[in-house]
Amino acid sequence: MVGVLIVTHNGIGDEMLRTAETFVGKHLPEALSIAIPGDLSPDQLGGHADRIKQAIESLDHGDGVLILTDMLGATPSNLAHYFANDHAVKILSGLNLPMLVRVINYADRDLDQLARAGIQGGNRGITLESDL
Repeated sequence: MVGVLIVTHNGIGDEMLRTAETFVGKHLPEALSIAIPGDLSPDQLGGHADRIKQAIESLDHGDGVLILTDMLGATPSNLAHYFANDHAVKILSGLNLPMLVRVINYADRDLDQLARAGIQGGNRGITLESDL
């Protein structure tokens, strides 16, 4: 089973995971969330990078890890990308609740399929209400 690692600013990932699991009514069996402080100082980067590396290693049981980050180019995303070449991971940025709900619903898929499902959920969850 693909592991899911959520890396976000502050406690966003924890709250989104808890909310999505409540909506769906089931838990992601292999999921962790790491909160990166919004006021992170440069001397703290190494410790958070180590946490991400350890989480990837603990979640990857041979099927890879899908990493969800809140914002491309921000510290959580940059730290996740640092380890992307060393492990079987896919990274999706722009985490939103519909993306996470979709990932939970398709958690039994392989890494590529799960990443595509997450993108579809995230994209379909962004609308202009007057277009509905």
